[in-house]
Amino acid sequence: MKQSSNIKELILPKEGLHKNIFFSGKGGVGKTVMACITAVKTAKEGYKTLLLTTDPAAHIGKVLDKPIGDEVTKVEGIDNLYAAKIDPKVAFEEYKNNILEDAKGKFNEDTILTMEEELNSPCTEEMAAFQKFISYASEEKYDVIVFDTAPTGHTLRLLELPMDWSKQIQMKAGLSTEISQEDRKEKEKFDKVIALMKDKNVTTFSFVMYPEKTPIIEAYRASEELKTVGIKTQLVVSNLIIPKEEANTSFFKNRRHMQEKYLREIESTFNEASILKVPMFNKEIKGLDILIDIAEKIYQ
Repeated sequence: MKQSSNIKELILPKEGLHKNIFFSGKGGVGKTVMACITAVKTAKEGYKTLLLTTDPAAHIGKVLDKPIGDEVTKVEGIDNLYAAKIDPKVAFEEYKNNILEDAKGKFNEDTILTMEEELNSPCTEEMAAFQKFISYASEEKYDVIVFDTAPTGHTLRLLELPMDWSKQIQMKAGLSTEISQEDRKEKEKFDKVIALMKDKNVTTFSFVMYPEKTPIIEAYRASEELKTVGIKTQLVVSNLIIPKEEANTSFFKNRRHMQEKYLREIESTFNEASILKVPMFNKEIKGLDILIDIAEKIYQ
């Protein structure tokens, strides 16, 4: 296991570079809270930081205790922090409508129906939401982008195809199509961002889990899938650990003992990653003051 002293290097940009930080993991493990804590930390360190989520269940506004909408807004009460929620449904509808509008007048009704069926596949929503991230990352306006809910290996493989996904759909519909100059520029932008995501100096992929079997298995499967597209898991957050000093009843002693067993499993399973251990707190994690306090404690 790498020493925790490396962890700050995983969230702060190297000189002259930007930093992308992705948090992934199963639902309910604390991805959103960790993304907020990390974004607050990098902002406090003086880096212009954008916090994004594509998880419809995410509650970054509640955790920050600030209103967060679909457009990027400055988070009041802290310098350098901006945030936005990317609604996957809205992004999907925009994406689908753009492709179908472009197809109207070029193809017959049957072809357009076939394209619409292809567009309604489950991965298209994730693709559409992730494209929003790509547009932000391409602007290079921010020193750090913290992304709550990372794309799957499957989505990244689709983005690596030799033409963009809308052109793939046209091909699947039985059409041959030329790639326009505009399409090529868009693909170059995708390819640049994907290359940055594979560069460990620029991008940190992190899995959040609590020390129990199911989150470990799910994170391991997802990390193995990311390896197939050349992305290694660099950081693992072991969340909701019962503090040793609080394990003073038989119930909490047993729970702590169980967690220690799974912490060892996390360290052996993700032996190439740095491990960040985050304790369970006795109050709700909400508001900038508590986020700043926790960030200082866990990232010291």
